Amino acid sequence: MDVAEARAVLGVGEGDRWEVVRLAYRRRIRSAHPDTLGVATNPAAVRLNEAYAVLSRAKRAGTLDAGTAGARGAPRPPAPAPPPPTPPPPVGVTMVGSDTLLLAAPPDEAFALLVEAGHRVGNVSYVDRSCAIFEVVVRQDGETCSLVVTLQGRAHGTEAFLTLEALERAATLAPDRIVARMAAALP
Repeated sequence: MDVAEARAVLGVGEGDRWEVVRLAYRRRIRSAHPDTLGVATNPAAVRLNEAYAVLSRAKRAGTLDAGTAGARGAPRPPAPAPPPPTPPPPVGVTMVGSDTLLLAAPPDEAFALLVEAGHRVGNVSYVDRSCAIFEVVVRQDGETCSLVVTLQGRAHGTEAFLTLEALERAATLAPDRIVARMAAALP
């Protein structure tokens, strides 16, 4: 059974979206289901299940709603393009925004390098290699702060996300200066 035949079996149009397909299946299966009719097998229910399975596979493959109108006939807006990936640093480290470092190293090497840099910038107070996270107690503008560093491996290196919070008052601080200090402390 192809998608067009499956739509016909369920009584839905080519422009109908997944929500309409699902509701049509549920309505029709209630009346044709063997439990409702008190029979062992019902060919109509088998055919409805097959049609629903075909459309489910098409939905998972992303071909069910592609290029079709919405449930009310209005054209769907195009999906927004994903943001371009951050280009890999040629060597070493690159600052991305005010709170991220991109290292040209695999995650395990980047983790070791960053923990070493954390010892140069402040006092490393917590390390969890299994979660790729560590904390450094640092001083900034006369305040004691907690710098939490989490790592995420990427195809082109490792991203380190840095969060800075004051320990002496309830405040999240801009991490850009401490991120620059961490980058400068890397070998």
